[in-house]
Amino acid sequence: MSGGFSKQTVGYILLTFFLWGSIYAVGKLIAGDVPPFLLACLRCAVGVVPLAIMAKKYWHMPIDKADRKWFILGGFFGYFMNLQLVQLGIYLTGASVAALINSLTPVTVAILAAFLLKEKITPVKCLCIVLAIAGTLVVSGGASGKNDIYGIICMIAAMCAFSVTTVAMRRLAAKYPPILITMYMVVVGLAFDIPVGVYTALTQPVNVAPRVVCIILYLGIFGTGLAQFSWAKCLSILPASTCSLFYPLQAISSALLGSVILGETFTPYFFWGLALITLDIFLNGWETNRLAKTSH
Repeated sequence: MSGGFSKQTVGYILLTFFLWGSIYAVGKLIAGDVPPFLLACLRCAVGVVPLAIMAKKYWHMPIDKADRKWFILGGFFGYFMNLQLVQLGIYLTGASVAALINSLTPVTVAILAAFLLKEKITPVKCLCIVLAIAGTLVVSGGASGKNDIYGIICMIAAMCAFSVTTVAMRRLAAKYPPILITMYMVVVGLAFDIPVGVYTALTQPVNVAPRVVCIILYLGIFGTGLAQFSWAKCLSILPASTCSLFYPLQAISSALLGSVILGETFTPYFFWGLALITLDIFLNGWETNRLAKTSH
């Protein structure tokens, strides 16, 4: 199902990207307390609990054999590879830069959706993709030091991984409730996360202070559980390529929170990149409403 922007749809979009944006700033607070690979595992482990509770009434729902590969692909790339790479990227570079780089997601989602889901890429969406690429390249041009570069590489890889999950979710959204899709994918991701997390916990120091535990609970319940549920709801309403073009919203919320919580400062490159992706957001909204009107 697809359509224009209702108040409910806008609400899900804003909630998703605010929560995702907060992950970068809040996660950076404990970057030196919990190794990134263990933190990714803990996020997934905590996040699956509220998802399982919300999906309880759908547990009996059978999954077609032909669809199982999409659940496995989505879980592996979105809740194992993506989470691991995001946490490493946050550890290596600034929270705001990490979030802004992740705004490149529309590029790979649009391409994958065109090939796998046969979603049309209009000229305006092509322009939005170009703006997303340009904004990311501008921000990358302001990076300094090896850690920044390695962090940016991690975030680009994370973006590619979650693009696969976004397309897989869209593929399943017409047949299964969004909460059930998300829960099963997180369970698959957790199966891969646990061995990495256990090994990391046994070989690297971990701080288990109350402050750290509270932040981990926030990242799991809100940053993973609730955010992933609202993202799946977005994908059940709008095309994957359209939803992904709103990724720049998480960069804006992350930048604001990074400034308030972490005291991060920004280079001119960051603001030029932010301007480009803000234009991307407005163009995408206009194009989505135009397509919705012409389809009726």
